[in-house]
Amino acid sequence: MSRLSSLQYDILTTLLVRRPLSTTRLVGLFPGCADALAELVELELVRERGEGVWAIAAEGVLVLVLAIRAGRLSAPAWPESLDWLASLLSPVMAIPANLPHTLLELLEVPQAMQLLAGSSSDWQLLMIDYWSAMALLEGHAPEIDSALLDASASARLALWQSEAQWWLGNAPSLGHWDAFSRLWQPEQLSLEGVLTIGQSQPADVIFSTLVWLGIVQQHDPALAARERKNLLRSCRHQAALADALRQWDGERHSVGLFEMLQLPADEVFWGHLWIDLCALSRHGDSSAALQTLRRWSLDEWLDSAPRHRLMALCQDLLRLLVGRPVVHGPLAGLETWQDDEEPAKPAGWLNWLQGLGRSANAGKIKERLIWGLQADGPLLECRIQKLGVKGEWTAGRRIDVALVATQFPTLLDEQDWALLKQYGKESRDWSHAFWSQLAAHPRLFNHQGQRLQLALTQPLLYLGATGEIKLYPEVSDAARIVPLTSDLWQVVRLPETLAELLPPERHCEPAALPALAARLGEMADVHWCAELASLGGNARLAPWPGQPGVQLDWRKGELTLSFVTLGEGTPNLPLAHGDAVVRQDVRSADYWQRDLLAEREAWRDMCGRLGLDTLQLSWRLEEAPALEFLSQLPHWVALGIHIYWHEESQRLRSLDEATLSLRIEQRQEWFALEGSVALDEHQVLDLRLLLRQFRPGQKTVLLDEQTSVIISDKLSERLTLLGAMLDEEQRISRRLAYPLMRLLGAISTEGDDAWHHLEQEWQQKIECPAELMAGLRDYQRDGVNWMATLAQHGFGACLADDMGLGKTLQALTVLRLRASQGPALVVVPKSVLTNWQEEAQRFAPELEVVTLDQAYGCAQRIRDARAGQLVLINYGLLPSLSEALKTVTWTSLVIDEAQQIKNAGTQRAKILTQLDGQFRLALSGTPVENHLGELWSLFAFINPGMLGSQRDFKRRFGRASREPQHMAMLRSVIHPFVLRRLKQEVLAELPEKTEIVHHINLSQAERELYEATRREVVQQIQSSDGRTLMHVLSGLTRLRRLCCSPSLVLPEWQESCSKLDEAMSLLEEAIDGGHRVLVFSQFVDLLTLLRGRLQQRGWDYCYLDGACSMKERQQAIARFREQAVPLFLISLKAGGTGLNLTQADTVLHLDPWWNPAVEDQASDRAHRMGQTQPVTVYRLVCEQTVEEKIVALHSEKRALADSLLSGQSEAGPLDLESLRNLLMS
Repeated sequence: MSRLSSLQYDILTTLLVRRPLSTTRLVGLFPGCADALAELVELELVRERGEGVWAIAAEGVLVLVLAIRAGRLSAPAWPESLDWLASLLSPVMAIPANLPHTLLELLEVPQAMQLLAGSSSDWQLLMIDYWSAMALLEGHAPEIDSALLDASASARLALWQSEAQWWLGNAPSLGHWDAFSRLWQPEQLSLEGVLTIGQSQPADVIFSTLVWLGIVQQHDPALAARERKNLLRSCRHQAALADALRQWDGERHSVGLFEMLQLPADEVFWGHLWIDLCALSRHGDSSAALQTLRRWSLDEWLDSAPRHRLMALCQDLLRLLVGRPVVHGPLAGLETWQDDEEPAKPAGWLNWLQGLGRSANAGKIKERLIWGLQADGPLLECRIQKLGVKGEWTAGRRIDVALVATQFPTLLDEQDWALLKQYGKESRDWSHAFWSQLAAHPRLFNHQGQRLQLALTQPLLYLGATGEIKLYPEVSDAARIVPLTSDLWQVVRLPETLAELLPPERHCEPAALPALAARLGEMADVHWCAELASLGGNARLAPWPGQPGVQLDWRKGELTLSFVTLGEGTPNLPLAHGDAVVRQDVRSADYWQRDLLAEREAWRDMCGRLGLDTLQLSWRLEEAPALEFLSQLPHWVALGIHIYWHEESQRLRSLDEATLSLRIEQRQEWFALEGSVALDEHQVLDLRLLLRQFRPGQKTVLLDEQTSVIISDKLSERLTLLGAMLDEEQRISRRLAYPLMRLLGAISTEGDDAWHHLEQEWQQKIECPAELMAGLRDYQRDGVNWMATLAQHGFGACLADDMGLGKTLQALTVLRLRASQGPALVVVPKSVLTNWQEEAQRFAPELEVVTLDQAYGCAQRIRDARAGQLVLINYGLLPSLSEALKTVTWTSLVIDEAQQIKNAGTQRAKILTQLDGQFRLALSGTPVENHLGELWSLFAFINPGMLGSQRDFKRRFGRASREPQHMAMLRSVIHPFVLRRLKQEVLAELPEKTEIVHHINLSQAERELYEATRREVVQQIQSSDGRTLMHVLSGLTRLRRLCCSPSLVLPEWQESCSKLDEAMSLLEEAIDGGHRVLVFSQFVDLLTLLRGRLQQRGWDYCYLDGACSMKERQQAIARFREQAVPLFLISLKAGGTGLNLTQADTVLHLDPWWNPAVEDQASDRAHRMGQTQPVTVYRLVCEQTVEEKIVALHSEKRALADSLLSGQSEAGPLDLESLRNLLMS
C-alpha cells in the first residue's frame, strides 16, 4: 500500500476518535477532502455506514497503528473513551479491561501480524491466544513467526502448537495436560473421572478446555452449564474462545452445522463443528435441527476413517446424537442406559424421541413448501409460501434446495424428505427414482404458478434406411423436458440399456441394420421404428391431427395470444416449434408425426391476416388493445382463423347500453331505481351486483373467478352516472333525476306516471325569440337557450365560458327573456359595476337598471323592485342589505365572478344561498380555482341540495382531485348544469396568444440576501412548529417580495433591483415597437417603485389600484381606451377582472400569483373578443427562487379545473406540506 497523505491520516484519526461522521461534517472539518476520502474508500480503509455517513474500517485502524509505530504519524491525544487504543499505542501497553469490537476487527485483518513486532508482552500474548484459537477452531495449526515474539509469547505459542499436534496430528500425549490422554484409554470413565481430569487442566483456558466441557455436557448438562459460566469469566481476554463458548446458546449452530456436513473432510472447520454439535446436544428436543439431523444421510460421513482425534471425537458425538454406537473412548458408554426391569430410557438431553411423531403443523397450515420446475436445464427450485388474509398463497420467497432441510425442517413432509434424498445438484445426476418422486409430489408447479403434471417417458428410436439413427425427441445423458401444455410436461429419459447400445456417432453401416434391429426387438422397454418396413419395430407413427390457430387466455385485464396447433385428443403445442414426433400416450407406443414446415407457413399466414408484422409465438395485450382485438373475433373467424380458449381463461361477455334495463318509480321525495343487465338470452345480472363491482373508467368487470364482462364506452358512462347519483339503497333524489334523465339516452327505461310526467316536461327545450338573439354568435345563442331551458325546468346554471367570450351579454339576454316575470338581482364585484351598466345600456336598453352603490337609503328601493327592473349591487353591500334582499322573490338571481363565493363559510356566500331566487345563474371563467370544496359552494347557490351536505360531498367525491374514476362520477352529476366553452373552440378569428416565462438572474448581492432570508424563514418556522400555515405563508410572502425588489423588504437597500431593471428594458422595447402594455402586480408598493422609474424616464402611463375611487377608475380606463397611452399599471386585485382593454396587445406580470386562473383572467383583459392583434404575455420569474416553484405549481392548479370541466386530467389542491417544501431549497 502506498503511503497516505497527512490529510488522509487526519481523516482516519478523526473517524476513529469521533466515530462515524457525515460527508458534510468531514467537508466542514477538512475542506477539499472529497478526493482524499474517495481514495480511502477505494483502499477499504473507510467504509460507508449509511447514506453519506463514513466510519473507519479495521484496516484503517491498522494503518494508523503501523504509521505511529513507524514514526510517520504522531500519536494523538486520545479521549478517555478510547483509552484502550491509547494503551495500544503507548510504549508500555496494558491489557484493557474489555476488548473492544474495533480491536477484534483489527486482529482479523490479514496484515495484522505486523503488530507483533514492537508490541508489549501482554499484547503479544493476547494476539497469540486469539490467532491460535481461531486456527484450531478452523481445523489447522497456528502459523505465526516465533522470531517476532519475546520469551513468554514464544512459550505460549509452543503450548498452542502442542494443542494442534495432539488434536490435528499424531502426538502421543498432551504435555501440558497429560491427564487428558486418559480419555482415550479403553476403560470407561465415570463422571467423577472426567471431572478429576478437568481439575488438572492448565490455569488458562485453551482449546482442550472446550473439548473437555463438551464431554462433561454429555454426562451432566446442568454441571456443564455452570462450568461454562466459570470458563467465560476466566477467558474474557481470549475473545475467540469466549465467542466459541457463547455458541452454546441459541440455535445459530444449525445452519453452519449442516453446511459443514456437506463438505469434504479437508474443508471442515473441526473446532467449530465440535462446538455446533455440543450446542445441539444441549438443546435436545427443543431444536428442530435434531429432527433434521436424524433424517440426514450420514453413512458416508460417519464411515470415513478419522484423520485425527478431533475428527474422531466429532464423529462419535454425531453418532451419539443420531442414536448410533460410539466407536472411540471419550464418549463410549453414553449411547445406551439399560435397566434389567425397565425398558431402555434415553438421557434427559436426548428426550426428543417422544416428540418425533407430533405434527409441527398442527392446526391450519399457514406456511408451506412448494417445488418449482423449469424446463430449461432443467432447474428445480423451492419456495416458501404464506397464506394471505384472502385465503390465497403468496408467490413465496426462493430457498436454496441444498439448505431447505437445515433451515426449514418443520415444513418438510415425507414426500419432501423422499425427494431430497434423491436430489443431486446437477440435473444429469437426477435418477429415475428422483423423477418418479418429483412426478408424484402434490406441490409441484411451473414458473407461472400452475400445478404441474409430469409424465415420464422415453424417446422414440428411428432407424434410417442409410444407417442414420435418430431419437425423437433428441436427448442426452440428462433428462429432457418436453412441455405438451403449460401444465403437462413429458420428462424424456434415455433408458440405460439403450444408452449402452447406441454408437457415439449415431450411425451404423446399412448392412448392420438387421442385427441392430434384432437386438432392439429383444429390448421390451425401448420404442423404435424403421424406415424399412422389413426391419420391423414396435412403435406406430400417424399424421398429426391438430389444426393451426390462435389460443386466447384472458386473465386480470390482460390477453395472451398464442399461436398453437391443437386437435381433438391432442396436447396443445406451440406452432412450428418443438419436436416433429410426439408420443400420443405414455402407456402406449403410438406417436404422431408433425409437418413443421407446413405449420410455419400457416403461422406466417395467420400473422399476416391479423396484421402482426413479426413472427412471434406469443403476444400480450393490455386492456385497451386486448378489448379491441376481442371485439373483432367474429371477423378473425370469418377469415378462417381457428380460435381456441385456454382452459383456465376467464370467460368474456360483451355488454353495451342496449343490455341495460331500468325501472323507476316515485317514492315521496325520491325515485327508487331497479335494473338488470342481460348477459344472454337466459342469464340476467342484477344491476346492484354490477354496480358493486364496477369502477368508473373500467372496460372490464370481473363477476366471478371465471367470468368477466366487457363494458362498452356508452354503458360505462351510464354506470358511472348511476354510481354517482344512487345511494346505498339505490334511490335518487328528485333534483338529481334531471341529470339522470338527460344521460340515460337509449337505455330501456320503464317508469311510473310521475317519472313519465317529468320526462315529458324536461324533454321540452326553450327556443328564444329570434329578435332577442339578434347580434349574438352561434355559441352565444346556444348558451342562452341552455340557460333558458334550465330556468324553465327549475334548475340553476353556471356559465363557465372562457374569459372574453361574452358571458355578460349571454346573461343579459336571459334576463331580457325573463324580465316580464319579475325583478332580477345581479351581484358583481365593485370593479365591474360600471361595465355591467354600460353593457346593459348597450345590449338590454329595455331593462331598467337600478344601481345600488351604497347601503344608505337603498332598502326601500330593493323592496319596491318590480318586473322589468335589474337591481345591480356589489358584493360589499350584501351584509348591510341582506334583510331587504330577502324580502323579494327574484325571478332571476345572477352572481358575476362567482369565485367570490368559493368559500361556503363566508358571510356573502351564506347570504346569497338564503335569497329567494327562481332562477340562479353563476358566471365565472374559473368556477374552481383551488379545490373541489369551491364547487360545492357554487352548487349550494345555483342548485341547493343537489350535491348533498358538505359531509356527504366529501364522502362521495372527496378523492375526485386524486382519482380519475371519482372525478368522472362528479363530472357526470354536474355536467348538465355547467357550460364551458374555450376561446380556441368557438372563436377561430381570435388572434394568437403567446405566453413567455422570462427568467431573471439575481445579482450576487440579491442572491446572498435571498438565501440568508430563506434560511432565517426556515429556522423561524422550525422553532415555532412550522405546521402553522400563517408562519409558512408569511415567510413565502417575504421571499416573493424580496424577488420583486429587495427594497420592499429592506427600505435601506441602495443597490440595483434586477427585476425592475429587466422590466424597464422590456417596456422600453415594447414602446419602441409601438405596442401598448398592461402591467400587473399584486404588490401595490412594487407598482409605486415602477411608477417612480417611469416618471424619471418621462413615459406616460395610466394607473389603477384598489385605492382609486370609482370616478378615478372610470377616468383611467377611458383615457387608456381613447388615447394612445402606452402603459397601464394595474394591481391584480383591482383590475384583474371585469375590464375590456383590447387596445393593449402586450401583458406583463411582474410577479407570479399562486392561482394561475387569476393571472389568466388578468391576461384576458387584452386577449378577448374584440382583439385584432396577437397578444404576448410575459411573466417575470427570478431563477432558483420560490417564484420558479410557484410557476411549476400552476400546471397542477390548471389541471384541477380542466379535469372537472373538460375531463382531461386531474390534480390536487395545494396543501400546507407543499407550501413548506417551497422553502426548503
